[in-house]
Amino acid sequence: MNQLIFSAASLILVETAVYFYGSNQLSWTILLFIATAGYAFKLIGGIVAAFISILIVYLHTEGFPLAVLPVYLVIGASAGYISLYLLNKKRDHHDWMYMLMEQSKHLQVFREVSTTMQGTLQQDLLLKVILTSVTAGHGLGFNRAMIFLASNETKSLKGIVGVGPMDVKKGYEVWEKISENRLKLSDLIEHNFDSNFTDPELNAILRSLDIPIDEHNIFGLALSTQKPVIVNSISKEDPSQVLIKDLFQTEEFAVIPLINQGKNIGILLIDNIVNKRPITLMDTENILPLANQAAIALDHANLYEQIEEMALRDGLTGLLNQRAFQTILNEYFPVEGKRNSPLSLIIFDIDFFKVFNDKNGHLLGNEVLMKLARVIVNSLRSDDFSFRFGGEEFVVLLPGTLLDQAEIIAETIRSNVEKASFPGEKTQPSGTLTVSIGIACTDHSEITTKNELIEAADQALYKAKSAGKNTVVSFKEFVNID
Repeated sequence: MNQLIFSAASLILVETAVYFYGSNQLSWTILLFIATAGYAFKLIGGIVAAFISILIVYLHTEGFPLAVLPVYLVIGASAGYISLYLLNKKRDHHDWMYMLMEQSKHLQVFREVSTTMQGTLQQDLLLKVILTSVTAGHGLGFNRAMIFLASNETKSLKGIVGVGPMDVKKGYEVWEKISENRLKLSDLIEHNFDSNFTDPELNAILRSLDIPIDEHNIFGLALSTQKPVIVNSISKEDPSQVLIKDLFQTEEFAVIPLINQGKNIGILLIDNIVNKRPITLMDTENILPLANQAAIALDHANLYEQIEEMALRDGLTGLLNQRAFQTILNEYFPVEGKRNSPLSLIIFDIDFFKVFNDKNGHLLGNEVLMKLARVIVNSLRSDDFSFRFGGEEFVVLLPGTLLDQAEIIAETIRSNVEKASFPGEKTQPSGTLTVSIGIACTDHSEITTKNELIEAADQALYKAKSAGKNTVVSFKEFVNID
C-alpha cells in the first residue's frame, strides 16, 4: 500500500509539473515516475511504469514516442534491480543481525548454565538446569524437554524428569505465567519443578518408562552414532517412536545423545508441542555444546555420588557407617517446631563374638558379619536405616516409630538372627549365633538430646546382656552403670 501511494505521488508530481510548465519536458520528467515505480514494485513495476509513461506522453503530446521506450524500459528495469539488490542486502543484514542475536542469546544461556553447573554436583539440580536451559523463550526456545539416563546394568534408558506441558492447552497456560512474571533463565531454574511450570502427569508417565538401548530404535541410533537424530514423521516400524507419540502426543521430536568419553550418559528429547515449530539441523547444532557440557556434568555428579555413597558405607557389610549415622540422626531427631515425629533407636551386638573369633578366626568372623547384615536388612521396613558401628555392634534407626512398634521390629531381628544359619555357629556356647538388643525412643520424657537417645539404648543393651543375652530390652529410666 505504501509503495502504491509513493508511486502515485510521483505521478501526481509529474502531472502537476505538466500543468504549470507544459508538456515540453514531460518525456524526461516522467522518468521520476518510472524510477519510483521500479524502486517500489521491483522489476515488474519498472517495466509496467515504462509502458504507462509512454501512454501518458502520447496523451499529452499527441505523438507516439517509440524512440524513448527503450530508455524508459532500461530506467524502469534498473530501478527495479537496484531496489531488489537493496532489499536483498537489507534482508541479509537482518538475517545476520538475527543470527548474531541468537548466538548472543545462546552464549548467554551457556554462560548461565555453565556457572550453575560448576557450582553443584547434585544430579537433581543439574537435571533441572539442563531442562530449563533448553525450554522457554529465555532458554533455547523449545516447548518441552525430557531426560532419560542410561543404566549400564539393564542396558536401557530410564525416564527421569521432564519440563514442559502434557498438551497444547497446558503449554499456553505455562508460557503465559512465565510472561506475566517476566521470569529469566535463573528464575526458571529455581521454579521449573514447581507445579505452576511443569506437568505432574508428564513426569509420572516419563518416570514409568524403561526403554531398551537397541540399535534398531531411535534412541540406540543416536547413542551409537553419537549424533542428534530428528524425527520428522513417526516410523511405525520403530516401537520406541510409536511409544513416544502415543504417550506424549508428539509427531516430531529430536533425540540428543548425552555422551562423555565414549560412555552413554543418557538422552535429551526435545519437541515443540505448543507452537509446532519444525526442529532443524541448526537447532540440534545449537544444542550440542549444551548437551556435551551436560553429559560431562552428569557423569561427574554420578561419580561424586558413588564416592559419597562409598564414604557412607561400611566396606565389609555394605551397611551405613558411623558418619552416615550422625547425618541421618541429625536429620530425623525431633526438633520442637520443625520435626515432631518420634524416632526409635535399636542397638545390638553379637553374643560371645570374641569367643567365636578366637575359635574360628577373623576371616570366618567377617563372613558372619556380612551374613548378619543381610539378615538385618531383610528384617526392616523400606524407610528404616541400618548401620554397622564397628566390630560386632550394629544400630538401626526407625523414623516415625514409637517404642511399641520398635519392640516388634527388634524382636523380628532377634528371632531372624537366631533362626538363620551362620558358618561356625556350632562353636557358640548355645550352639547358635544370637544377638542382644537394646531399644530407646524419643517419646520418653528423659530423652531430650541425641546423645541421651544413644545412651538410653546403650543402657538397655547392657541390661539385655546382663539378663542372659539373646533378648530384647527397652529403656525405662537412666541408671548409673559401674
